[in-house]
Order: sequence, then structure tokens, then C-alpha cells
Amino acid sequence: MVDPLPHVHQLTQSWAKPYGKAAFHAGGKGSLRVDSLPSFAPPTKTASLIPRYAGVMISIWHYGVVPSPLHADVLHLLDQLPPYREDEVFSLTNSLRKDGWQPEIISQALTQARLREKAVPKFGDRASKMLFTSDALEQASRPEAAAHHARIFLDAGVQSLREIGCGIGADTTAFASAGLTVTARELDNERARLARHNLADFKNVRIDVADGLADIDEDGMWADPARRGAKGRISNPEEWMPALSSVVRAARGVKVAGIKVAPGIDHAHLPSDSRVEWLSLGRDLIEAIIWLGTGEPARVATLLDGGQLVVPGPPNGPVTMVDPAPLGEYVFEPDPAIIRSGGIALLCEKYDLAPVAPGIAYLTGNSPITSPFLDAFQVKDVLPLQEKKLARELKSRNIGSLEIKKRGVDITPETLRKRLKLSGTESATVILTPLVTGRHALLVNRLPQH
Repeated sequence: MVDPLPHVHQLTQSWAKPYGKAAFHAGGKGSLRVDSLPSFAPPTKTASLIPRYAGVMISIWHYGVVPSPLHADVLHLLDQLPPYREDEVFSLTNSLRKDGWQPEIISQALTQARLREKAVPKFGDRASKMLFTSDALEQASRPEAAAHHARIFLDAGVQSLREIGCGIGADTTAFASAGLTVTARELDNERARLARHNLADFKNVRIDVADGLADIDEDGMWADPARRGAKGRISNPEEWMPALSSVVRAARGVKVAGIKVAPGIDHAHLPSDSRVEWLSLGRDLIEAIIWLGTGEPARVATLLDGGQLVVPGPPNGPVTMVDPAPLGEYVFEPDPAIIRSGGIALLCEKYDLAPVAPGIAYLTGNSPITSPFLDAFQVKDVLPLQEKKLARELKSRNIGSLEIKKRGVDITPETLRKRLKLSGTESATVILTPLVTGRHALLVNRLPQH
């Protein structure tokens, strides 16, 4: 019997070549089913081609195939599109179809236009010429963080860098702009093609489709393991691609290595000899990096808009806890990088503060404090954390606009705000939190940062 697979492979590759991915697999009862693999949508229509090879029926299920972002027609249409607006997508799609554009081309071009708009905060003007996937954009480093990574390698004397999992090239751009010679490796061919497009202006970058952990002979190494799967974010580092333990083993063979990890990573997964850094920007916790070869073991909180706190010792060691104290005249909220790095005890010691309740990251004291690591609030009143009583108290103060902050209570601020039905002309901030005396709502004044 003639093996039909080579014929099927040739057929599907020629049929699906303009659109990116294709695959085939055996079906039931002696049949062979050939599937095109769309990137976004379920099947929109079904057609069948029924060639016969040696008596084997072959069915091809034709999905609404989404072409690659690099398809010539997609790029051509993308250059012609107006700035992306969600409320104009339907009318624009109809107009483009009347002009003769294929639906699949329109879909991909509009997807890229939407991702470019979303990418502006991370990539600025460069976003208008780049190509993306949703997952890669989600995982891409912010430019401030990428520049920070590059500075650490430069300060350590690194000249050549192996990058494992370059994605769409966010960090690669920063490394190349800083003058590093970068060899980036990606296992996903489509992502590698997108990265080559996005980095075409840099002559000191080479992007290969290969195992990034093999044959490392560069001075430094940067790895950004894939941390998302079909069901969303993956919390177990050994299920990342590549697994964290494999990346750490490879990292020990270079002068300096950085491994980008989830900021919520359990400290137990951190190498004891590493220096682990949590980065924040504008009070947003954006990422964590395991550094090897950059200094003594520590957990480090780095505020990209100014300030760094170092917690010395093995990063997988215990976090020092501080006993709570009764509510004082002021409440302070630490930057999230301080919280994740276990730096609260250092701030409490430096500024004579204590948590408002066990395990709660609001701190309290009796003196105003100016620190890049803390947001400060002056306590005006302590209100009951009961919806009807809280609404009555706020309405008596003519409050209409309310900022709600909370820790340690199972309350959704948006839902509570609607249920309070406030209509006054004044604004206020409340902090919902346990205290050593029970749960309360603190009416506070936010103090200016200096």
C-alpha cells in the first residue's frame, strides 16, 4: 500500500503556504484528516477535497484561516489603515470588503493595528512599524525595564549576549541599542520571523530558530521563559518553557545571567546564590529577575522611577515578620516591589512603623514620612465597615467621588462604590482593612509625594 502522507503533506503545504501553519493527522476508520490551524477563530466554513491515494480517503477541513502577520497582503493593507479605533472596526471592515480585500487579510491587518495601538505605552513610536502576537506583547518588557536590564549587563562588562526566547524583540531592542552583540534564539518559527522584522534595523543581532540553551559561548545570558499556556498563566516554574531549573543550569556557565520570572514567584523557587530583583514603575509591580553573577545574594526592590532597597541574604530565605501595632495618626502603603521582596521589616525599623494587623501590608505610625517607597495617608476618622453605616457617614460628609483602597477584606471596590450610591460634591479616600481591633474603613487624606 502506498503511504499517502507525503502526498498529503505536499498538498497541505502548497494549499496553506500563504497562510502560515498547516498540519495533518490520522483520522478514524482508515481515513486521514488534514487540518489547517487557524491562529484566532473557530471554523467559519467547511469544504472538502477528496483525492484518493491507494484507496485512502483524505478529508481537508478548511477553516477561516488567518494569515501570518508577515503575509505581503497583510503588510500592504496595514500600511493603508487609519489609526485604530474600536468603534470603527465594523464599518471599516465592510468598506475594505467592498474594496475587494479578503476577510482573512482584513482580520489579521486589523488585529495588528489593534496590537500596535496597545503596544504604544511599551514601544512608543516604534510600535507603528512592529508586528505582534497577543501573548508576546503581554509578556514583553516595558522599555524602562528593558533599558535597566541592558545597563546591568553593560556595568558587568558583558559584550556578547545569548538571549533565550526573544519573543517579539522588546529586550533585544534594548540590548542592541546599548551596543551588545546579541544572538537570540527562538523555538517558535513564527515568533522568530516577527522578531527579525521588528529588529531589521540592528546589525548586531542574529535571530536563530534553535534551542537557546545549547552551545552558549557568549559572556552573558538573558532568558525570558514562556509563562503562559492554553489555560492562561502557569504558576509552576518547572512547567515554563524552558523550565526554570534548566535555565538556571545554563546560566551558571556564563559571566552574568538574568532570568525574567513572574513577580509573584514563590521565594522557595529562587536559587540561594542569586540576587533577585523586583521592578516597579508608577507603583505597578511589573516583573522580577533572577540575576546570577551580579553581586551578593539578596532580594532587591528597584523602583524604576527612583529608589532601591536591598534585603541581604539568600533570596529563598524566610521573610522577617513584624508584630502589628494599634492604629496611629498615619497609614502608609509600601510600593509593591517592597512587599514582594520582603522589605517591610527594613522600612518598619527605619521609620518606626508597624503593620496595622497581622499579615497586612498597611503600616502605621505617628509621624509623617516622605519616602519613595511609601504612599502616605493621614487618618481623619475610623468608620464602621458596614455598608449602610458607611454610606450614611459618607453622605453626611457630602462625599460623591470615592477612592477605595483595600487589603485583607473580601470586598470589590467597584461593587461597593455602586452600592453606596454617593451623590455629593466632595471627594475622599477610604482604606478598608483589618486592624488589631477588627475590620474598619479608614477615612484618610492622601499626602503629596515629594
